[in-house]
Amino acid sequence: MQSYKINTPIQKIDVKLTSPADTTLPDPYHTCPHPYHSEFSETNLPPLLFRLHMPSFRGMLPALEHLVENGQVVRDGKGEPIRNFVFLPRYISVRPPAWLIEYWIRTDPRLTYRDIKARMVVEPSLQPKDNAINMRREREVRGPLGLSCWTARLSDEHLARVEVERIERWSLDQIRYNTTMIVEYLPAFPKTNDDIPFRLRSKSLVPGSQPQYYPLTTFLDQRHMCVPSRRILMTQSLFWRLRDRAKELGLQTWQLLPEDELPENWKAIQAPKKFTYINTKRLDRGE
Repeated sequence: MQSYKINTPIQKIDVKLTSPADTTLPDPYHTCPHPYHSEFSETNLPPLLFRLHMPSFRGMLPALEHLVENGQVVRDGKGEPIRNFVFLPRYISVRPPAWLIEYWIRTDPRLTYRDIKARMVVEPSLQPKDNAINMRREREVRGPLGLSCWTARLSDEHLARVEVERIERWSLDQIRYNTTMIVEYLPAFPKTNDDIPFRLRSKSLVPGSQPQYYPLTTFLDQRHMCVPSRRILMTQSLFWRLRDRAKELGLQTWQLLPEDELPENWKAIQAPKKFTYINTKRLDRGE
């Protein structure tokens, strides 16, 4: 019996695992149950997905060792030792839910797609390509839910269109509270104009799901307010400039600006994207 403590910026979990003597390989589309993720689903997503900025993992991550079963180091299909990330299930489907991949990736910045694919039972040639996994995360999770991307490595001088699309969907209060969850409000006090943030509401990949609620301070790391990153401030500034220019030209949205009004290397599009979640004050009150 092995016992581990998994610390994330949101939760601390005690995990007890038993290395099985049975080495029978499961179906290629099987992902083993695991206490770190089994309570979550498309209708009840892990709160860690909705943290805006990547946290500091300093002092939180255990030393990495090799996965050992029956006294032997376990190796992948290429003969390489499998690293023992204790929050990963022993076997992973060749097509796990994209939200689950996103959850694993956000749990430990050392985790790579190779670590995930090492636990798939198919030959390496049949495993998904890294780019395909990236596209699924954006198309199936980050895009629909309006999540931030922790792993962007673009230079500060070149903001991508998708970054502006993301920030268009975030309210100032979401940025202040370091979250892409929906901020819910109490009605304004008499003689004031501003509603009062009072809690966070989760999002779901299934319409009509029962939401989960969290304290406003869930993602603040004991600070009163989140200080936005330089990149977010730059993206905000670009979004406001594009939005104002679109209004001057009588366009419905900045997405329809002609190419000569867009940043270098951006292309004009014919139809704007439709977003599922846009955090406005009206939606924040659940109306």
